[in-house]
Amino acid sequence: MTSTTANRVPPCSLLTEVFHHPFLEEDASPANAEQRRLHHTLTTRATEVCMSCPHFDDCLETAISGHDIAGFVAGTTSRQRTRIRNLLHVEVKPDDMDALVGILSSGRQIATHDVVRLRRAHPDEPLDFIAQSLGCSLSTVKRHLRRARAQACEPTPLIPRGPSRGQLITAFESVTRMRRAAPAARAA
Repeated sequence: MTSTTANRVPPCSLLTEVFHHPFLEEDASPANAEQRRLHHTLTTRATEVCMSCPHFDDCLETAISGHDIAGFVAGTTSRQRTRIRNLLHVEVKPDDMDALVGILSSGRQIATHDVVRLRRAHPDEPLDFIAQSLGCSLSTVKRHLRRARAQACEPTPLIPRGPSRGQLITAFESVTRMRRAAPAARAA
């Protein structure tokens, strides 16, 4: 792995034995002393990795303002993230599971604009043609077309601004009682 690649890959993705352990993936409570030691070791290691990660700020912002992510993320547990959201008056809508279906074997997700673009380019073709062109099911095409019609009827809402990075870091430090080094200090 080159240093350029290493800077793009979050360290947590390389430590699956830590970040994907059930004690960090879920809010599982250790049942005995051995499990408590393991939980403490995993949490300590994950916290060290998160606190030194060059992606920390982006990760924290996504975990607080973007999605209700499960597990240990950006040096926080799901309970801590809930407390941070409450402090900052941030409300995260649950993920739209319909938007998460229709993923191709290549890992590419079908986007509504792709379906609409193909429909406009081929208005006389059956919907099966679009499904075959995109490599997805007919129901996925229909769902995206319904979504496009619904979005066209809705007025565009103003997008509320989320908390600033400074506010996120301050709330993080308040809830976790950990200090986050300034960006210049992390780069050194």
